[in-house]
Amino acid sequence: MSRIVSRAFPLASRSALRPPPLLPVRCVRSPPSPAAVLRRRNLILPLSSFRVPRRSYCSPRDSCSTGDGSRLGSLRRIFANLKGRSPRRRSGPAAKRKAAQPLKERELLLDVKICIEEDLPDDPEILSVAEMLRVNVPMAMKAAFENLSKSKYKTRDTFIDDLGGFEKVELSVMLCNDDFIRKLNKDWREEDHATDVLSMSQHIPELDIPILMMGDVVISVETAARQAEERGHTLLDEIRILMVHGLLHLLGFDHEISDEAEEEMEKEEERVLKSLGWIGKGLIKSAYDAVTEGNPQTEVTDV
Repeated sequence: MSRIVSRAFPLASRSALRPPPLLPVRCVRSPPSPAAVLRRRNLILPLSSFRVPRRSYCSPRDSCSTGDGSRLGSLRRIFANLKGRSPRRRSGPAAKRKAAQPLKERELLLDVKICIEEDLPDDPEILSVAEMLRVNVPMAMKAAFENLSKSKYKTRDTFIDDLGGFEKVELSVMLCNDDFIRKLNKDWREEDHATDVLSMSQHIPELDIPILMMGDVVISVETAARQAEERGHTLLDEIRILMVHGLLHLLGFDHEISDEAEEEMEKEEERVLKSLGWIGKGLIKSAYDAVTEGNPQTEVTDV
């Protein structure tokens, strides 16, 4: 897999598992040319951005007493000291209005990597889906991020909550075949069968760095194609649904821990898909409907 490391544990498992062997998939950082895309089997998304409230980044030795929280305040204090006088503090109604304003927003860079596993055929539809994901994945990330701080979900693990402390978010989405995802499923979950989507987190809450390494979402195109035919929509529609499901897992949702958790994740899936105007039900809702309609072989088996 492209960026699986020993810390990338599946969300559905709380026990320590051995990491799977690295599999031969090449993903590069620099944006390739169209010819290089076909050769390397990788699609790289240029950095897009998402606005989040800015945290105060004043140095511990700076008191930011000017009220604007900017580096200009520090410079004023330096020049005032050079002139032998105390820096002038802002006061009055204007300063109060300034202090009452919300924190400025800054750009949060979204670094998304789209990979195609080498054993997949050179199918124009798969390449087209991968190209669409270059735009669709950041859209889904933004839609999910916007609801993080204001959501009232009780079961979501809030290890990712405040995005204001990060400068960049990294996420990898891989399209593969059933054999590839079956190997991962066996190595990570000890389940020897193919599934539709796997989520593998790389986020380490204790690591204080400005980059949020969300992890990897792995999607089997073969399973997605079968489910798309069963549910009456396109392959792209189904892969979008699976991608949203995997993304929510990386943000702390887990439908396997309780009925309430399943209901909350189902609700968030529907919200994200509806907000983006994408076709289809959420994966949890689709699986439930398939069971009630007499197709019990369809179930949510991912992590």
